[in-house]
Amino acid sequence: MAQESIRLGKAELSAFVSAIFAAVGLKKEHADEWAKMLVWANLRGTDSHGIIRIPRYIDLIKARSINPAPNIRIERKSGAAVVLEADRAPSAVAMTMAMAEAMDCARTVHVGMCAARHVTHTGAIGYFAVQAAEAGFVGIAMSASGPMMAYPGTSVPAVSSNPIAFAVPRRNGRPYLLDFSTGVVANGKVMGAADRGEKIPVGWGLDKDGKDTTDPKAVKTLLPLGGAKGAGLSFMIECMSSLLLGQPRLAPDLENWAIGDDPFLNGTVIAIDIAGFGDPDRFAAEAERLGTAIAGLARAEGVKKIMLPGERGDTIRAEREANGIPIAKGTWQRIAKAAQAVGVTPPA
Repeated sequence: MAQESIRLGKAELSAFVSAIFAAVGLKKEHADEWAKMLVWANLRGTDSHGIIRIPRYIDLIKARSINPAPNIRIERKSGAAVVLEADRAPSAVAMTMAMAEAMDCARTVHVGMCAARHVTHTGAIGYFAVQAAEAGFVGIAMSASGPMMAYPGTSVPAVSSNPIAFAVPRRNGRPYLLDFSTGVVANGKVMGAADRGEKIPVGWGLDKDGKDTTDPKAVKTLLPLGGAKGAGLSFMIECMSSLLLGQPRLAPDLENWAIGDDPFLNGTVIAIDIAGFGDPDRFAAEAERLGTAIAGLARAEGVKKIMLPGERGDTIRAEREANGIPIAKGTWQRIAKAAQAVGVTPPA
């Protein structure tokens, strides 16, 4: 049976999350940035990448897998290319810095690309792409992690459910945002179903025997979006992030059969200066025109509104900013317990 939920306001939840991260060693600036990213995900309805992750993040900090006081640094910068060493920083911090570097390059040479090594779980990766779009750039973000998803023909983890996001500025409203996992769903969706006491659909994941399962707690291997398409895209993201940095993530694990919960990832962000290709105002106007044309088409039966990329999340955000963010009671109980263990009192 699905569990009930509670609701908390954006400001209250953000302050609570930031306090948790400060309590485990992050400086306030970093704690605030991480909290901002997680609450951003919940506000947009991407609960699988929001505060549900906090207990696991605390465990990783205690294990020193996530570094609460990282020495984030630029290792190389040449033209449009930047290499960033994240030093196991929370990715909300490291990838935000990476996108800032990419935008800085784009301001000079119209395109900027920053590849970051030793980042940790990237969460809602669209957060970084939107940073570029809100500054007037086209933004792209992706990350590569260890094996957790099947490749066509395998029944065990072979590639990752690597996420990728694109964000584009438009004349009116928030940027268009396409943010998706290369898996049928991200692992956080499975975690969320377990917290809510719900079954998952057939086709989301495989159990330890390589069989389809509807039990979220039995999933050992995720399945790729669109079969070979999702798996192939994940393969290429590994090339564009990990191999580009000389920091392979998949092959070492697969060769040694050491598939585990290694928290170290590689991330790549790209910023494109529209002015390097044409008139930014015209681009924004044409982006708006494109959306308007599609949204105005005849709707299929039962469809009230045609949603453009990112608009579903924007609609949920408006509702949750007004009425609070719903949190499954199972999720809240785990977070409250983790907070109390580090000396932080949850909101009443």
